[in-house]
Amino acid sequence: MLCVFVVGCDSTETAYKPVSSGNIHTISVVIDNKLWKESPGKELQKVFSSEFLGLPQQEPLFTLNQIPPSIFTDFTRESRNIIVISKSKKDTAYIESNKFASPQKIVYIKASTNKSLLKQINKISQKAISVFKANEIKEKQKRIKNSILKTKALDSIGINLTMSSGYKLFKKENNNKFWFQRETQKGSVNLLIYTLPLYKKNPNLESIIALRDSIGKAFVPGRNKDSYLITEKAYEPYFFKTKVSSLNTFETRGTWEVVNDYMAGPFLNYYIKDLKNNRTIVIEGFVFSPSVRKREYLVELEAIVRSLKVF
Repeated sequence: MLCVFVVGCDSTETAYKPVSSGNIHTISVVIDNKLWKESPGKELQKVFSSEFLGLPQQEPLFTLNQIPPSIFTDFTRESRNIIVISKSKKDTAYIESNKFASPQKIVYIKASTNKSLLKQINKISQKAISVFKANEIKEKQKRIKNSILKTKALDSIGINLTMSSGYKLFKKENNNKFWFQRETQKGSVNLLIYTLPLYKKNPNLESIIALRDSIGKAFVPGRNKDSYLITEKAYEPYFFKTKVSSLNTFETRGTWEVVNDYMAGPFLNYYIKDLKNNRTIVIEGFVFSPSVRKREYLVELEAIVRSLKVF
């Protein structure tokens, strides 16, 4: 009986994992102070604090918080995203999940020399960035679910998006075009949703820009007379292929401006191929928030888009 009791207690303790913590798009970097100042630390900052795409002012992809190995104990191990850099006889790089908390992603990078560490950092960096970004989207979706907007507005086009209760239906047209908005302290976060006939030819960047500019002119007026939202002409947007809810999607990130007004900000546009319903779903998020960092707003908008359910 004593053995059963001890084993039972031990297995319960092993199974327990605290809830991970940390700000959105933040990584705890466990690395010796000396290595942080040398080439491995500089390379980590170069790779993981590179530019977050599509913002009018430069912001890092991830915020890095350096932690010396000696204090990597207790609550410091509960960060949601962690990179551990150390010297070792064996050169390796790998990713572990939920080791000290849940959800959690830890990237371990080990090597015998600084030169070998640089090689391992670059070897795993793209996979690590993808894993961390996916982890942050899931975390943002979890936080949104704490207070969900209950609306039937999108039933008419047979889709569902999980938005926070801060969003309100700001404008709609013909039960086919919707504009949701969440007010912020210094501006707003916005979502446009509409459907189009299924495309036969894959779009390119030029056709996406032409489409969003036509929608902006017709549906998103500015504050002044004859003012409306368009794609900013000074900077070419980024254009990718991706998947949203397993559907083939073209993603565009860039900055918008308003004709005849001094307003601008970042946007992300998703052009989604819905074969089952023989149509294209377009979801666009854009942010107006002058003098405020906008990275987390774009993460929020992407999290909403990636919650898409199509009926």
